[in-house]
Amino acid sequence: MLQTLSKTHRLSAPLGGPLARALVACAALSLFALWATDARAQQRYSRSFAPRRNVSLLLKNRSGLIEVEGWDRGEIRITATIESPAARFTPTMDDDGLTIDVVGDNRGRDDIGDVNFHIQVPYESAVDLQTASGDIKVHNVRGRLVRAHVTTGGDIELTDIRAQMVVAENVTGNILFDAELLRGGSYELKSTQGDINMRITPGAGFTLTATAPRTRNINLGGFAQMGNFNFQGDNRRVVGRVGDGSATLITTNLRGAISLVPRLR
Repeated sequence: MLQTLSKTHRLSAPLGGPLARALVACAALSLFALWATDARAQQRYSRSFAPRRNVSLLLKNRSGLIEVEGWDRGEIRITATIESPAARFTPTMDDDGLTIDVVGDNRGRDDIGDVNFHIQVPYESAVDLQTASGDIKVHNVRGRLVRAHVTTGGDIELTDIRAQMVVAENVTGNILFDAELLRGGSYELKSTQGDINMRITPGAGFTLTATAPRTRNINLGGFAQMGNFNFQGDNRRVVGRVGDGSATLITTNLRGAISLVPRLR
């Protein structure tokens, strides 16, 4: 009986001694293994460049998020997270600006992970961004050109833009265009499936051609009262002019809606 009670007491006692230390050690090793695996799965890249003359950025990515924002420094700063299997890329600087070609640097490799870029550029930079898949976001850029092209799926957000030429195109995904249109500027937005939303500074003069052949869903918002518009092709297309009509705004959306409203700021 005493022997039975003694065994019961030992079984019900809190874990301690060598067994507890072994369990803690195993748990710590497991956590370290998970951390090490995650560290191997993701690499980080950071570097700054001082443009020699022209402030321009050309980026060709294969997949991943691209974020570009303007700032008040005379340099380009690149920060990137590289998912496994890690893609290679070597930014190059010349008189035409900075080029990052993930596609060219990994030609022949079928299996590479996402590369997610966050890039800061001088306000007056020209920006040309391309990716096969992934979102593109550009904020507070005032250069001569802003171009964003997603060849398959991904949203495009262009906010607080003041550029002479803007081109945004994707296949699947939404497009947000928040901008001040410049006199004589050219602006073209295209999507196959997704909504196109435009927020334009009130008082801008532009000529609009908006086409939504499948949905006929074109909403002019507050600009409907500011200009002279003509609905054509059973409301599949809207053509019109606001103010002096000096800027050209062309937008086409095959299977989604088109919306045009005045900016609030």
